[in-house]
Amino acid sequence: MSRKVSIQTLADQLGLSKYAVSRALSGKTGVSEATRARVLELARALGYRQSTPGANNSPATANHADPSDPPFALICMNQLNRGEPHYWQRVLSGMISACNDRGWHHAIVSPSLGVTDENTSPEKAIAPHLDWERCAGIIVMGAFPHTVLQRLSQTGRPIILVDHQEPLLNCDTISHDNLEAGITVARYLMSMNCRRICLITDDGRAASFAQRKIGIELALNHFHVDTSHTTSFREWNIPYENGEWVNQLATAIQNMPDDKRPDAWIGVNDDIALQWMHKLQEMGISTPKDCLVIGIDNVHSAVTSSPPLTTVNLCKEELGQRAVEALQRRIERPGTPKETVMLSTTLIPRESA
Repeated sequence: MSRKVSIQTLADQLGLSKYAVSRALSGKTGVSEATRARVLELARALGYRQSTPGANNSPATANHADPSDPPFALICMNQLNRGEPHYWQRVLSGMISACNDRGWHHAIVSPSLGVTDENTSPEKAIAPHLDWERCAGIIVMGAFPHTVLQRLSQTGRPIILVDHQEPLLNCDTISHDNLEAGITVARYLMSMNCRRICLITDDGRAASFAQRKIGIELALNHFHVDTSHTTSFREWNIPYENGEWVNQLATAIQNMPDDKRPDAWIGVNDDIALQWMHKLQEMGISTPKDCLVIGIDNVHSAVTSSPPLTTVNLCKEELGQRAVEALQRRIERPGTPKETVMLSTTLIPRESA
């Protein structure tokens, strides 16, 4: 039986109005070309068919896929990351580019599966209006609860995890080498003769944060550049999503004697490093004269900040491209052992450290 897909369905998926979707589908003015492209891409992925003149003009429906229609990759993206431009949107752009190179379509969903009937099929629970016959596989961006991942695996489609690991799930993983990133920043700061290093992180927020911290500790404990001096290390755990952490940390260090304050700060990502560097400047603490600041990510604003931020580059678009490559490999070689692919990182020295 055909699954009905209304204009409202497309609008809800894209976060647009029905009016905008209707204008985009009909080729009329009033929407940007970028919006029109998004609408048409999703319409193709869902198997959307326009009603034809003279036919029964009931709500538009998606018929069963024509065998010649290309497959699509189902991309599962956390709703909180959809508007994040520095990391996940760049990873996503790499995925979309790689899908286009292969002639695939893509569909983006944000599954929560909070309340579902156990008798509901996993396909219907995840995305009831998709034509699952054309789904080549699933790419999961970032962390999702194990229950969600289990439900995704029940569809029988190959799954690729991006920047998240789940040892209980038999699937391939594509990640940055976050351990290497942590080792790199710590060894660099030790080579700059830093003796009091502080990491600003949100413990438990992301597996990548935890891996970077482990790398830093590993470098400090086992890769001493100058064994004649000891390097102290402390972690400052913050509520990242709550902007108040900046002022709270500022108050704490203002009460420290100068010789106890960190002479080097590591932001577990660039956003934290940039926020903290700007706060230090407001407090009259100069970077790099009074202390060094370094981040991890290499977001666009890192090079335009004052001073430009020293950071570790993570290949975000390439991460997305490799995820699609892994999905294609899994489709072509379904019985091979699961793989974990780590993309290497690169230090980019700038003026902040």
